[in-house]
Amino acid sequence: MNRYRIPLILQCLVFLIPLNIFMWGDWIIVDLQWAFFRFQSSPYGDSLIPIYKDINYILLGQTSGIHPVLAVVFWVAGGALLVIGLLSILFAYINKRPDFIRKTSIFTIFAGIFFGLSAIERFVGGFAIPVGVPGILIIGWWMYREGSGDDATDDEPGDGNDEEHGAGNDDKPGDEKAIGPQ
Repeated sequence: MNRYRIPLILQCLVFLIPLNIFMWGDWIIVDLQWAFFRFQSSPYGDSLIPIYKDINYILLGQTSGIHPVLAVVFWVAGGALLVIGLLSILFAYINKRPDFIRKTSIFTIFAGIFFGLSAIERFVGGFAIPVGVPGILIIGWWMYREGSGDDATDDEPGDGNDEEHGAGNDDKPGDEKAIGPQ
């Protein structure tokens, strides 16, 4: 059960990490972006902009140009992959399926890549600092490394599978067997 708890907690924490910091113009507009919303500060006031409003701006034609549109598309794709990852890790937790931890990690890694691409696309007209993107990539990598299978298939020294690790081998020096045709 502990095997699922840490990846589940980490997958939930990625939603709380601020992903990107954006600045447009001469510090006129500053944004902090999370997985499903962004906080924008400008001379006209502060705004909390949910992800669906950015999608709406594109659909209504209020946002134009390839870079802002691609930034939102990458942001939406990253958010969707994080939700799929969270649902996968919940499925693994409920059904005790450790193979889903590795699959979840792939969703998390690709979400981090898409959030990074979103920051690159928003870079036009100012600058972007992907502060949380490396954290998401590291969490995804850790989950991939740790989610290698179930406990029954681990072949660690001292776990009873000593035959595979050379224990019980009665070969003596000079008993080498030739490899290949003789």
